[in-house]
Amino acid sequence: MQGVPVIPLSPAPSGLMLAHTSKPWKTVRSMLALVGLLFLIANMAPLFLYGLLDADMNGTLGPSDPWLIVGASLCSVPILAVLAFLRRPRLTHLIRAVAHPQGAMFFKMGLEDALQSPTPIQVVHHVVHDSAPLEMPSRKALWGLFFGGVFASCICLFPLLLFGFTMATTLLFLAILLPAFLIGFSTPVFAWWATLTHYFGLQTSRRLAEWMLIAGMISTVPAIMINSNIAPLVLGLLGLSMESETSLGYGLVLMVSAPVGEELCKAAAVFALARFIDSPRRGFQIGFTVGLGFALLENMNYILMSFASLEASSITFGFTSIIRGIGSIPGHGVWTAISGYAIGCHLTLRRPAPLLQDHDKATTQEVKQWMLLDKKSGQILSASNAPSPPKVLPRWLCTPQSDGLQLPTTLLGGVGLAILGHAMWNGSLWAIGVVSVNLHVVLQLFLMLGWTLFLIFALWQVSRRILASVLLDSRF
Repeated sequence: MQGVPVIPLSPAPSGLMLAHTSKPWKTVRSMLALVGLLFLIANMAPLFLYGLLDADMNGTLGPSDPWLIVGASLCSVPILAVLAFLRRPRLTHLIRAVAHPQGAMFFKMGLEDALQSPTPIQVVHHVVHDSAPLEMPSRKALWGLFFGGVFASCICLFPLLLFGFTMATTLLFLAILLPAFLIGFSTPVFAWWATLTHYFGLQTSRRLAEWMLIAGMISTVPAIMINSNIAPLVLGLLGLSMESETSLGYGLVLMVSAPVGEELCKAAAVFALARFIDSPRRGFQIGFTVGLGFALLENMNYILMSFASLEASSITFGFTSIIRGIGSIPGHGVWTAISGYAIGCHLTLRRPAPLLQDHDKATTQEVKQWMLLDKKSGQILSASNAPSPPKVLPRWLCTPQSDGLQLPTTLLGGVGLAILGHAMWNGSLWAIGVVSVNLHVVLQLFLMLGWTLFLIFALWQVSRRILASVLLDSRF
């Protein structure tokens, strides 16, 4: 043992291919484990600014409370530590052995690791980054889980609307609460993610894809601080009130603060992933995923609030889940994808070639060739070097390229268009609420629902034309 030399680590060869067991639900489980931590961080962050700017939380500047700042900071430390631990880099120790007549039968791989073979072999070993490709569950399975789960949850909650809180309805409410909540806030996000990932045609590692979604969730932290702390203070200085949902101050938060703050924060999250953007299409993909990450955390709040109606939860939960699942969630994705496309154009045109070469050299230890194996049979399901079958884009998702809508290629144009789309969505819904405030409640609901469905239809039609120019453009 003492005389056996230690074999040093060596760089992995460029043509190396790693095999991974197919785990399509792993990304879903991973993101659900992290969304709770990020939800706590997003709701603690405003306390820091409250302690600094508005400790009594009355919407006017001052006083400050250092204890609130210290408390919010200390409570965030363990959550951030757990988040950093869960997202630590995934490394794989790869040992390769080849039969060789002049080889040895015993090798020391380090101070504690050793390898023994019954026949002479030669051994090399490497430490490589985990490069498992992004896998998502079936699109049909996710959409089926969403619509079926929401429908089943509404049926289970319906007795509460009829009979109020009794022993039986209370137990049923508590039993269905957690699964309904998980299905309502998360499955539409993953369903949209799986749908668009299938048609983008861009190979993406699972770790990078998870960071896209996490970047979107993290971008909610400054966005919440802007809407909860900064905007009320500015409106207070201007003498505008936010007490009523029909007040001008409340409308300005929806039409100005939320679109500007949220879209700038999401665009900044896309920029944080700039080193992975090698084309406008990749920028569009990253932007769309960042938008979904933002929607995932935001949707968590809305679905939680839908259960606050208690006896009417059957109606509020179903309405909120469906409307946000087919409207607000893809809206966030599309608006940020517009910014991401412009960022992709900006980086592609301005990034000098040496930076791209340096980036390639810096990632030589990342094994980019992979194959996916079936967990039970061991058969190869897909591989990075296998030709991808041409994607046939469905007409409901994408128009012909001749009808495509060309997106802005400048940063100001892309982010500005994203802000405009977001502002029109929020502002028009607020305006409908103001116009119908004195009407009968049934007519109010009819107008609000009708306009919401119109916005969803308009978003769908615009998105189909945007995707035609992005996914069908041979330049990218």
